[in-house]
This record gives sequence, structure tokens and C-alpha cells, in this order.
Amino acid sequence: MAVKTLYKTINTNGEYSCGDIGVTTAEWLDLLCDEKSKSYHEALLCFLRQNEHTASCVKVSQVYGKPAQYYNSKVYNFSKWVQKRLNRFSVKGADGKDTYWCITMQKGWDTKHGFQWQLRNELVEALRIYLMKALIDVFRKGKPFNGYYEEYKWDLLDKSVGKDVLAVFDGLRRKNIIDNPRTDSVIKYLVENEADKTKACCQHLTDESVPLNDRLAAFKLEIKALCPSKWKNTANDERTASGLLTCVYPETYTFYKDEIYQNICDYFGYTSQKAGKKYEHFLELINGFVKSYGEEIQQIMLNEIEEYKNKPLNLAVQTLFWCMKDYMQEKLKKKMTTDTNNSSKGAWYDDVVRIWERRKNVVLYGAPGTGKTYDIPELAVRLCDPSFMSKGRSREEIVKRYNQLKDDGRLTFTTFHQSLDYEDWIEGLRPVVNETSQVTYEIENGVFKRLCEAAERSKLEGNQYGISPDADVWKVSLKRTGDNDVRKDCMEKGYIRIGWDAYGDDISDETDWSIRNEKGKQILDAYVNKMKVGDIVMSCYSSKEIDAIGVITDDYRYDESLPAYKRIRPVHWLIKGKRENIVETNGGKEMVESTVYHLNSISLEDVEAILEKYGVFIEQEKDDKPYVMVIDELNRGNVSKVFGELITLLEADKRKGSKNEESVKLPYSKKSFHVPDNVYLIATMNTADRSLGSLDYAIRRRFAFIAERPIGLADDRFNAELFEKVSRLFVKNFDEYKASGWDATMRLLPADTLCDEYKPEDVWIGHSYFLMQDEEGVDNTRERILYELIPLLEEYVRDGVLTADAQAVIDELYKQATA
Repeated sequence: MAVKTLYKTINTNGEYSCGDIGVTTAEWLDLLCDEKSKSYHEALLCFLRQNEHTASCVKVSQVYGKPAQYYNSKVYNFSKWVQKRLNRFSVKGADGKDTYWCITMQKGWDTKHGFQWQLRNELVEALRIYLMKALIDVFRKGKPFNGYYEEYKWDLLDKSVGKDVLAVFDGLRRKNIIDNPRTDSVIKYLVENEADKTKACCQHLTDESVPLNDRLAAFKLEIKALCPSKWKNTANDERTASGLLTCVYPETYTFYKDEIYQNICDYFGYTSQKAGKKYEHFLELINGFVKSYGEEIQQIMLNEIEEYKNKPLNLAVQTLFWCMKDYMQEKLKKKMTTDTNNSSKGAWYDDVVRIWERRKNVVLYGAPGTGKTYDIPELAVRLCDPSFMSKGRSREEIVKRYNQLKDDGRLTFTTFHQSLDYEDWIEGLRPVVNETSQVTYEIENGVFKRLCEAAERSKLEGNQYGISPDADVWKVSLKRTGDNDVRKDCMEKGYIRIGWDAYGDDISDETDWSIRNEKGKQILDAYVNKMKVGDIVMSCYSSKEIDAIGVITDDYRYDESLPAYKRIRPVHWLIKGKRENIVETNGGKEMVESTVYHLNSISLEDVEAILEKYGVFIEQEKDDKPYVMVIDELNRGNVSKVFGELITLLEADKRKGSKNEESVKLPYSKKSFHVPDNVYLIATMNTADRSLGSLDYAIRRRFAFIAERPIGLADDRFNAELFEKVSRLFVKNFDEYKASGWDATMRLLPADTLCDEYKPEDVWIGHSYFLMQDEEGVDNTRERILYELIPLLEEYVRDGVLTADAQAVIDELYKQATA
């Protein structure tokens, strides 16, 4: 057979193509089934799952993670293999040299953001057939319904036969067809209190003389009108409507769930529709699969459904996709870890974490609503627990892990404000009233110092002495200063003893603290309730010296056999019989008369230093896990004042253990302080108030600054039309930015309505303002426009950020919201 020569050409639209190469869908499928093509499938599926099967290799790289050259090479080599395998054509460029990419791609064109390719239509169909056949094979080899109990769907259809439409609607309750936890009570209310009107609504929905989307829209409004106005959920969604339609016309309709629909679109590369049009598109897809695979799929599950009278093929296909949903999600290469659904977001998170690991300190900056604070949980979890993020995680799972990191002490969140100062951040003095009603001042660690101490603390789990990783250090007086019988007894028998015996054994809320003017209340509360196993105790020998250090090993008890000082805590003594002056270690303070109190100024590191002085060493492994300080609204505080001398210590090469390690002596405790290498700072800043200008260069050069821009979201709650209308007030080249896939590196041009002294990205209202439905699915478009968007835009006009010409758009928004 003669080999035909084809030529790559360019048309007036700038599109390169070699035209139709004459390869049919069946031939492409045959090529895909060839074992030699398997190594190319991954790259082909990446293009299939892009919008309109079109993307540049750079864009695919951003979505799926491998280098752009990887995808370029795969397409090139697959095309070359196809040409050789078919051996009936070759493709030449204008220079007469062989070219291959346009064998796989029906066209391509140059853009500012790389060369865009579009898969051939016949190859797209072949890939979908290949995927579907593979899916059916996996389903066939599994157990019935892949372990799910699905027979109830067929049972419901049989039980719905002969019932009037209201009874069918009521019969959806207590089934797994609709969102029962939120809708069962609504349906019950409607049937019992608005039966006639509800029946009329259901009849309207099942009237097939009216287009489906019109019926769905009317059903949504009519049912909502019958429910109390304060109800957020009114059982009027597409899922509920599909349940009613399917039970009435099982051969025409089938049950709908958004998760299934989205899975199909993502897996096979279909473009999902907006709310209100999803169910119609879902039926179109299901019916297409029914024509080709319906009988085959039903045969696989026939044993499970044989007893039922109604056996619509579309239900069999719908059930296959439900039962295979987990398999499909695992196979999807595009598996976003958050609900933003922005295709490049996963790669962006990875880039930020890499920068963060290297620089230690980062600032996310951008205009209002760009998701700065929203992104912090995912970034923090990626940094602190990469193994957790190795699997696709939902937003809910990420936030739960983020909060767990807070609870574990590895992450601290704070918001900067004008009254925050150095004392809140590092350390300061605070007044304390002791048991003798005297006011004293103690050094209290600030939020950042506490995090640094936690980060530096050794891993003490399982150490040979039972010291707790979060051990507190306590001072205890054993009867009195100097040698005495109680001290001697404690050292010999391995415990500590205190008195206040007049209060009795049982210390509780019923205790009569009036004895001795309540002087024992604070002491006994600390000794009985706050002192815990694994804590450190220092035995006070004089106001300046300790004679022993021990570890609490058991709970409190009261020993009636002792003549006095009957309150006991078992202790393992690490050192005893010493004379160690701890005044300097204790922040320059001598020990006071109080029997028991917490030594706030003495850390575990201080304890270890004293023990090592006397030859006692704790087996330890330094904890190098990341500890994170989150600062929201960094620019709202007096940053230079808050950080003080700490600012130099923040630099990566000035951290403890680095080659240029630095430390400072703190003003109150007089102790040396450094920032551990495993402490990471992340802050947010709103640029709408020119906040970058409020930071001096000393601060700025210690942080990496990462911009957050507004982007379009593939989210049902996102109003893309409204986002575009408002965005054009700020960005002249919005269309180009959108076409680039929201390329973060693209230069944005200011719109004519934006004041010359502002950059678009500094003030452009972000995407979160355009998520118009809450978590319950309630549409808040009117409220968001009137009370969030319009006030902010009008403030921009008053402040000169937007010109007066922007008022026309603001007026349009007002009309839209009040129409």
C-alpha cells in the first residue's frame, strides 16, 4: 500500500493542522488495545480530561505534576508509533521535515503561554470506549455490586407501580435515593400539611409535554414556596426530582447524584454543566452508555435483580457508575486535594511549600477574597504531614488534620492588631496575686516563644525516666528549708510530702477553704489536680538552692498512717543531696514561701543542663518535625515593634544549628533565645490598603512574598458571569488571563476604570466573593451583591481606587440584585 504524504499547514486563524488523517474511531481503539501503546495512555488521558481536550504541555504539567517535556515526548512518540504501525501516511512540515504531533492532535496553535494541542475527535471517542470497556471488565470480576447493597433501587421501582404521584413522592423517604437526613422531614411536612399543592407540584414535574429543565426549575420554586421561609433545605434539588421522575417513568429517567455525574465527566473528559442543567446532561450521558453497553452491564448484575419486574437498562448503567466510583476516583490523575477545583492549584501548593521549606518564612499577599487565609490549612498540612497528603484529601479532612496539629501544639494561629506588642509575642511581665494576697510579677512567655520551646523540646516519649514531653517544672517545699525529718523520709522512700492536713483527705468543690483563710486552696489545687505524672519537681532547700530533682511517677494519695504531711506524690529522684543555686536559671528570682508552685521561668532544657552537670543524661532524639506559626493580617500590627531583636533570628541561616547561628539575651528573663530550625512562619496580608508599603525592608527581606490572584473556580456555587463583570473593572486583559488557565505569571493590564496608581492584582476583588451558595445550598446572590460587593466597590470609588465610571457597573449590580 502506498504511503500518502500529508502536510502540516496553518490557516487564517493561526491553527496548525494536517487535516483528516483517515484514522477511524475503531482503528484508534485497536491501536489503544495494542500492548505497545500502553505506556502512552497516561499522557493521552491527561489531554482527554482537559476542557475540550485542549491544553499545552505546560498546562498539563501544572495539573498532573510531571515535567512538560514528559508530555511532549509521550505525544511525539505515540504519534510516531501510530504512523509506523499503520504505515499508510507520513506528515511533513513546511520545511519538508517529518512532523508527528498532528497525527494525535487535530489542531494546534501558538499562544503566549505555550503551544496548545487538541486531541482528534476520533481518538477522544476511542479513549472513552477503551475506558468504559476496562471499567466493565473490572466490575465483572468483582463481587456483586462491588460490595454495595443496591437492590433497594429496583425494589422501590416495583413498589411505586400503581401509586399516585403524591404517594410516590412520599415513598422516597427512608430510601437511599435522596438526601434523606435533610429531606425526609421536609417531604413528611409537605405531604401532611400541603398535600394538594405538593401533588400539583409533582404533577407539573412529571408532565413530559414541558421541557425537562423548565420542569426542574419550576419544581424548585414551587416546592420552596410551600415550605416555611426560614427553612434552608426544602427537598427541591435535582436529586429529589430525579427520584420522583424515575419512579414514575423508570424507562426514561434514572436516579441522579452529583457525585456520580461529576465522576463520569472527570473520568471520560466531558464538560460538566451548571446547576439546573446537570440532570439533563447526566441522562444524555447515561443513555449514550445504555445504547452501547446497557445489555452487557445488566447481564453482569442479573442474578441480583432477577426477582424484580422493572429492569430498566439506564438503572443498571447508573448503578455501575455508583459501585465503581472509588475505583474511578483512584484512577483519575487529576485528583484535587481541595474543593477549589482550580486545575493548577495542586502544583501551586507544592511550589509554595518548597519555597517555605527553604526560606522558613512566607507571606501570602493579595486583594480581599483571593483565598489567602483559606489556603493556609492545606499549606500547613502539606508541610507538617506530607504522608497524610499523599492520598487525595477532601477540604473537610484537611481542616480536621490542621486543627489536630493545633491541638498537638505543632501549630499556633494568631492575628496581628495594633495593641499586640513584644510582650505578647516573646515574653513579658504579668501581675500575679499569691496565696498571701501579695501582688508579684512573673515572666510570661509570649505566643511565639512558646512555640519555639515546643519545637526545640526533645522527644521524651519512652525515655528511661518517664519524663513527659510536655512536663511542667514545679517547686516543692519539704516541710521547711534545710535538713529535716520529712525531707530525709522523702529522699529515702521516693516521694514528696506536703501538709495542710486540716483540710482532710477529700479535696473537692465541697471543701471548706475558710480554714486558715483559704491559704491552702491554690497550693492543694496545684498539688492534687494540676501536678501530673511525668512532671519535674525541684526540692527547695533554701530560697536560692535546690537539693534534688525528681519525676512524678504516680497519682496523689493521702496516707493516714503518717503523723503529719500526709499528702504524697510518688517521685523517682534523678539527683538528690546536692546544693544547686537556681536563681539565675529562675529568671533572677528566689523561691518564695509557697509550698508548691509552677516554675514558669525554668524549661526542660534548663533541667537537662542541671542534670548533665551531675552526670545524669536523658536519652533523647531531637524533634525536627515542623512547627508552624500562622499570622493573619500581618500588616495590621506594628511589626517592627512586635518582632524586636528577633527579626535577625528569623533568617534561615541564623536559626539554631545553622552555620551562622545567632541568639539574643531576652530583656526580662535574661536568658539566651534562638529560633529553632524546625519553626516555620506563614502570614497573610491584604494589599488593598497598600499594606506592603507599611513593612520596612528589614522585615520584607526576611520573608518570601507569594501573590494570590483572583481566579475562576470550577464550582457550582461560583457565579462566573458576575465574577467576569466585576473583574473587568480592574483588568483590561481579563479574556486573555482566563484563556491562559489563570496563569499566575501573566502580566495583568489595568482597566480604564482602575486608577493609574494601583495594580489590578492589589485591589481586584477575589473569587471567594462570588461563591453564591452556602454549605446548605442556599443561594445568597442577592445578599452578597447588596451587602458585600456593592459596599466594597463603592468604597473603592470613594477612595479613588476605581474611577467614577465604575458607578455604572455598580448600578447594574444593584438592579440585578433588586429585580
